[in-house]
Amino acid sequence: MNRTLFFEEAKHSIKWFPTDKNYILKEVQLSTRDTLLLWMVDYTKNYYQLAHNPLGLIDDTISTVKTSRFNNISLLYPIYDRLTAIYRHLHGEVQLEFLFNGDEHFDKYLEEWDIGYKEWISNLFGHKVFLRAIMEITIFNAESEHQLLLINNRLQSHVEHYFNLKIYRYKGILDAKMA
Repeated sequence: MNRTLFFEEAKHSIKWFPTDKNYILKEVQLSTRDTLLLWMVDYTKNYYQLAHNPLGLIDDTISTVKTSRFNNISLLYPIYDRLTAIYRHLHGEVQLEFLFNGDEHFDKYLEEWDIGYKEWISNLFGHKVFLRAIMEITIFNAESEHQLLLINNRLQSHVEHYFNLKIYRYKGILDAKMA
């Protein structure tokens, strides 16, 4: 095997600093992915009904929102992965801090990520573009590959604009001004 090729493959599988904050944070984010996405699906329904139907009148749209069942949580993985990467970018010091209360770093980051994610989702739902895209995936069942690609592109664009960042596959995450 070519030495350069071997080094490139090994670089992606070896953790050079196993106690790096980003490794722990990424583990936290992966372990809570399905739970937080299911919370987001429920939050989507509740938010829409409270914001767009405060009187509780039943029409076709509200009936669809109330009766919809969403089972394919993997359709939301791309937006979740994008938000986790942004969170690690914004909170990604590699140095672990000293915890004098005896807590584990995993538990501390779990609590911080849970609060941060829910706050971000609450703020992002204030923008019709984001709410509509999530509703198209979760309530109105946009499952064709073309529809999902367009929705995910819209979500990516909105999230990048919201955080004033630009996400590149090979360069990473950069401030929009620097990109």
